[in-house]
Amino acid sequence: MTRADMNDQERPARPRVGVVGLGAMGLGMARSLRTAGYDVGVHDLRPEVAAGFARDGGTAFTSPAELAAEVDVLIGVVVNAAQVEAVLFGDGGAAERLRPGSVYVMCSTVDPDWSADLEDRLSASGVLYLDAPISGGAVRAAAGELTMMTSGSAAAYAVADPVLEAMSATVYRLGDHAGLGSKV
Repeated sequence: MTRADMNDQERPARPRVGVVGLGAMGLGMARSLRTAGYDVGVHDLRPEVAAGFARDGGTAFTSPAELAAEVDVLIGVVVNAAQVEAVLFGDGGAAERLRPGSVYVMCSTVDPDWSADLEDRLSASGVLYLDAPISGGAVRAAAGELTMMTSGSAAAYAVADPVLEAMSATVYRLGDHAGLGSKV
């Protein structure tokens, strides 16, 4: 049995989900996932915001790394590439704790070439990646009615699709490699 087969066997029918970044968009997305029946883990630089979310259901984590170790799909809802770098590769970063076969969904505004490079960096450790910028504002995020412009591998979609659908009214699937979502 290969490591990939073991990861498929260990993965629950409904993916475990985490959200990093509980600003107006991220908090709404986490709430819409909770409403859809997901047990959502969260992390934010403001511990009181994560704790407030967890009081109504879910779990607050003290670092992106601790959250990453517990989820199949980690959604990053931070502003830009520098913040994505901090979430993934900074002190307490998620990249080292994401399991092979898990998916990082990047919802930030970044250069398409940078996004494609990030896909390569994560794939080196077996982590899947979806380039997934979002549109719709805080009200639509809270209602699970975002528009997502996504691109990534079929394997990443296979894991993350139900999560994307729970957060969005429309998910555009623009191609099989990162960067295409960011171009839109």
